[in-house]
Amino acid sequence: MKMSLKVIVSATGVAALLGFPLTTMAQPRQLVFPPPTTPPPGTVTAITTTPLSNNVVFTDVGHGLTVVTICRDGGQPNSLVAMAFHNSGSDRATLNFLFSDGTTVTANGLVLQPLFGEFQANFNNKRIEGQFIFANGAGNTTVSLHAFDGGTFCEVRGTVQFGPNPLQVLPPIASGAQ
Repeated sequence: MKMSLKVIVSATGVAALLGFPLTTMAQPRQLVFPPPTTPPPGTVTAITTTPLSNNVVFTDVGHGLTVVTICRDGGQPNSLVAMAFHNSGSDRATLNFLFSDGTTVTANGLVLQPLFGEFQANFNNKRIEGQFIFANGAGNTTVSLHAFDGGTFCEVRGTVQFGPNPLQVLPPIASGAQ
């Protein structure tokens, strides 16, 4: 009795295996795309620098943005004191900003070309308090900034927040397309 049971199970298993490829081949092929995914979480990074006069500090904050602290470049009392927002990425970016130097409030926006595009916010004998939003293909980078010209030094404090753009999911390929 046991012997015939083993034969019946084996015969059933073989029949199932022989029929499996036929049913699979009868099904049309479809490409399945995953649902849109949530982008990875953003980041928050501190900017902290206190250069002495006649120094330039480059801070690569990532995602194509370099923040440059220019502290009396040239070392003279009327030398350039500025914060520069430099597009170091390979695609165009926009920079929108709202800041005050203690006297004037500036709100504007512009397009920064790849590798060479730059905006400078001057603050000779003043300070900067404001927000600068850099947007490119990677995502949005928001710089909240405090910068102060101390005459013989500059003080820069702030935060950089980055939010990646959502991943783009391509639509499924129509059936019959090769």
